Amino acid sequence: MTDDESSSSLLENPQVEKTPLPKTQLGLALFVLFTGPMSAHYIFPFINQLIRELDVTGGDDRKIGYYAGVIESLFYATQALTIFYWSRLSDHIGRKPVLLVGLMGLSVSNLCFGLSRAFWALVASRCIAGALNGNVGVIKSIIGEITDNTNMAQAFALIPIAFTVGASVAPLYGGGLAKPHDHWPELFSIAQRVVDSRAIWQSTCL
Repeated sequence: MTDDESSSSLLENPQVEKTPLPKTQLGLALFVLFTGPMSAHYIFPFINQLIRELDVTGGDDRKIGYYAGVIESLFYATQALTIFYWSRLSDHIGRKPVLLVGLMGLSVSNLCFGLSRAFWALVASRCIAGALNGNVGVIKSIIGEITDNTNMAQAFALIPIAFTVGASVAPLYGGGLAKPHDHWPELFSIAQRVVDSRAIWQSTCL
């Protein structure tokens, strides 16, 4: 190939300029994705103790692992059954409503899980969390829509990072906040004194 031919080929195939990543939109999308593994994995440090304290196994500690495994797997099992339908629904009603439903489902289910005192309540709360959370598929659609051919690969490479960070942080705060009255007795003693003083004040008013 002559010099003239090589120079003409370079002019015909100029280097495509890379589009900058939409940092704000991408950051919000990854944050929503981050909440999924956070809600799925925060129960790992204390679920065995919770199963024992609720007497789910009837005193047979050999069954604790089985019931803990059931509780832990229900989130992803129900999510796998519903994620396709949430993705299809987001094509019709938009991405944001589906994301908001997923976040609300995680919030309500985690609250219900913390207040559960029976095995069936634990199962129901975890099923609600997984069934209402179809954000994984929707997030991938959003990232595909806010990027182009020049930066799509870079954006999608951040998805496993957000997931693994959430999966790593969740057991840390789940274990750190388990039985908070044992970790911070001073804080709860102050709260108890406030409750006692309010009860005394109410009784005097009556």
